Amino acid sequence: MRTTLFILSIPVSTLLTMQTPSRILIIRLSSLGDIVLTSPAVRAVRRVWPDARMVMAVKRAYEPLARLLPGLDEVIPFEAAEGLGRMIGRVRRERFDVIVDLQATLRSRVIAALGGARRVIRYRKRRLARMGMVYGRKASIQTRHTVDLYFAALARLGVSPSPLDRRPELIVHPAAQQEVDLRLRASGVMPGQTVIGLAPGASVPAKRWPVDRFARLADRLQATHHAVVLLIGGPHDHAVATAVANTMTGPSINWAGQVDLAFLPAAVQRCQVFVSNDSGPMHVASAVGTPVVGLFGPTHPCLGFAPLGPRDVALSLDLDCSPCSLHGERPCWKGTHACLDDLSDDRVASELERLLQTATPPQLASVSPCHGR
Repeated sequence: MRTTLFILSIPVSTLLTMQTPSRILIIRLSSLGDIVLTSPAVRAVRRVWPDARMVMAVKRAYEPLARLLPGLDEVIPFEAAEGLGRMIGRVRRERFDVIVDLQATLRSRVIAALGGARRVIRYRKRRLARMGMVYGRKASIQTRHTVDLYFAALARLGVSPSPLDRRPELIVHPAAQQEVDLRLRASGVMPGQTVIGLAPGASVPAKRWPVDRFARLADRLQATHHAVVLLIGGPHDHAVATAVANTMTGPSINWAGQVDLAFLPAAVQRCQVFVSNDSGPMHVASAVGTPVVGLFGPTHPCLGFAPLGPRDVALSLDLDCSPCSLHGERPCWKGTHACLDDLSDDRVASELERLLQTATPPQLASVSPCHGR
């Protein structure tokens, strides 16, 4: 009786975390950068339960990238056209012990709820805190990085990250590196030649640094470092990357929309430095160890999506009106787009020079402060 009473006195949550799961599903259907940011969480779960089967559910378009997350055993691709029924059936057949929903949308909630797992964990977006930044600007509610919010969800499973767990990571296979080297050599790039990557695209136009600034920056880097300029992005970024290439006075290599996601990390890793708008390629660069200068305008680093590499720079003019939306989806209400239009190529170039000339992290002044937000 005494033993029984002792067990009943332990909180149910503690009893559940004491059980070792053998099959774990992580749901993060989209998008590119968000999937990359799950890698610290996946790595931490793998460290705690090294023998568990770890599976991730993502949209089919992101399957090649998800397969590069360290610690995963399998990826379940989701095709929206096939409907939720088939996906739920697949999840139920896998008989997962735990489902970790790192998407927290209606679709992911349905999959998790009907997936048949003994326990479902869901991350909390802290949307109130983020909206406080957008509408309150200097609201006292503190925001947290998305990686830390993922860890907060895992804490309910008893998974505690180490300080080294926060950095995103992607596997870069030697075969992918060789393919990238072959393609660069076919374009006239020799081994050891400096390559600087630019990602001028973004999910919405308001998040894009002007084409002429990217072009001037590229010409400047070619003149000072004899660098090869490599334009990177997805198929939807091809037009803006082409505009940058056409505006430059010097040559460039335009791989926007031309590189499969399975080879994208290897292409970005070949760059000595990388400049990106607030977009997925920014997080890919951070995850493969390429120092990145991330450009933030209508969004803000403190909303939880700043790059996390030790030499990464999250660059923002930190205007009083920034951020003006959570994901940059709204047009500038002032009609000026000053948050990016006023960001000079001189300022970005100075950050790049710092990264190119020294192996030490940039000064804190290079990273836009949160001002207590």
